Amino acid sequence: NFLQYILLASIIWIGIYIRSRPLKNLIDATTGKYITVELDSTLWLRYARYISENGRLFDIDPLRFYPLGGNISDLGTFTSYFVAYLYKVLNFFMPSMTIEYADIIYPIISMAILSLFLFLLIRKLFNWKVALLTTLFLNVITSFLFRSLGGSSDHDILAAMFVVMAFYFYVSGWHS
Repeated sequence: NFLQYILLASIIWIGIYIRSRPLKNLIDATTGKYITVELDSTLWLRYARYISENGRLFDIDPLRFYPLGGNISDLGTFTSYFVAYLYKVLNFFMPSMTIEYADIIYPIISMAILSLFLFLLIRKLFNWKVALLTTLFLNVITSFLFRSLGGSSDHDILAAMFVVMAFYFYVSGWHS
């Protein structure tokens, strides 16, 4: 039983290692702060920064549909809240943490949690060998890599993490 946890930790470490490779290239030369990989992630970072400073997000974004502003109450902003509160938790333990760094490492943290719950789910449904193989495939498959890469703080990896967690809790509840 101890071997499966060592192998799982190795697989999660491999996934973290792969996804954290571009982090050193995501530093803005003009400001010295971390930047995101794509434009959607920049929007979620701007919202997360506002949430961390003010506690909640505004209803009308003045920078969307300028000069009138855009209503963002129907826009899915859960990712921004997740990043803002992840920043607050990480900042409590590491006071040097910035919101930008929390934003670019959030996909890596989410992928590690996703890997853990995927292993637990597949182990419960099949066995630990199949669970390890599934987790390894998910961690190294190239088609899934971009949306879980460090710096790509879009909502895809967060949704995948919560879906796998929901399946695990459903199957655990069903088995009990």
